[in-house]
Amino acid sequence: MDLIQIKIKKDNSLVKYIKIIRDFDKTISMGDIKQRIEQNDFVLGFDLEHYDVLEDLQGEDKKREFADMIKKLSDTGAEVCIYQNGERITQDLLNNWLETLDEISENEEMYI
Repeated sequence: MDLIQIKIKKDNSLVKYIKIIRDFDKTISMGDIKQRIEQNDFVLGFDLEHYDVLEDLQGEDKKREFADMIKKLSDTGAEVCIYQNGERITQDLLNNWLETLDEISENEEMYI
């Protein structure tokens, strides 16, 4: 499992951050998101090994959508801390890792 999690530093723009997170994952309540931010807890996590056949058939790439959500949060002014398997990483490192996973996937498809 390759778990990516985020923490968001509490500030006066929580409502904006909650909206962005809920656009990505509607299963987390607004109250839970707010509480996690206020308690400096992991707000959201995503398994980079996640695979859903239906999403694949529909052309969705949840890994990219997750990374895009983090970028939107940052662009909105959120101070986002990204963790990979418990270790803090940068947005650039996450993007590089996603590109590597895409390349591996493309290479595997060539041999199938």
